[in-house]
Amino acid sequence: MLVKVTEVEHYTERLFRFRTERPATFRFSAGEFTMVGIENAESVIPKRAYSITSGPYDNFLEFLSIKVQGGPLTSILQNIKIGDEVFVGDKPTGTLTLANLELGGNLWLLATGTGIAPYISLLRDPELFNSFDNVNIVWTTRLIAEQTCFKEFIASTASNFYCSTTRESSELEGRVQLLIEKKMILKDASPKTDKIMICGSIDFNNEMKMYFNNKGWQEGSTKIAGTFVQERAFVS
Repeated sequence: MLVKVTEVEHYTERLFRFRTERPATFRFSAGEFTMVGIENAESVIPKRAYSITSGPYDNFLEFLSIKVQGGPLTSILQNIKIGDEVFVGDKPTGTLTLANLELGGNLWLLATGTGIAPYISLLRDPELFNSFDNVNIVWTTRLIAEQTCFKEFIASTASNFYCSTTRESSELEGRVQLLIEKKMILKDASPKTDKIMICGSIDFNNEMKMYFNNKGWQEGSTKIAGTFVQERAFVS
């Protein structure tokens, strides 16, 4: 379906966010993704999977995007303006939903880069805070400026927020793996008391999956709720 762009904001040379109208018939669960693209009769532009950052009850659709130099889609998408039309797939899906995770105890949302996107949708869903005793967000980016898009919003929620950088000095530095190693996060965590969501690059997802499997966590899916889940359908 084609929807009109209602808001565009650029944060860095590599990152921007945009909102569109939301058709009354569009339904999705917090944490899901859908296909986004540009209609162009002159050439074939591949669609790309984008996590929806808006909440399931918001009257708009919102997406966070990187800018890939020479990328067939993002090289065009980064130039959209208010009033332009973009294609949004009407069949959202994904594994980073509450339905695929055991509820209760502590929830840890682990993200690198634009992997924060599905968690923004979850944080905008009141059901998230009704499902867990504590919600913890761990977000690592290269630079502080890359956190501008949602840092203020996350800090305003009823959650514990850990934001770190890897290529710039900040209050908290280091990759998610290093924060775990230093026991700055997930200290004394166990599958019985702590549930995990993972979203980032393929390497990050694979490393975290191996780590939690070795520690006794079980991966959830659309078939069975687990003690951790990851989004494997695309790379954030």
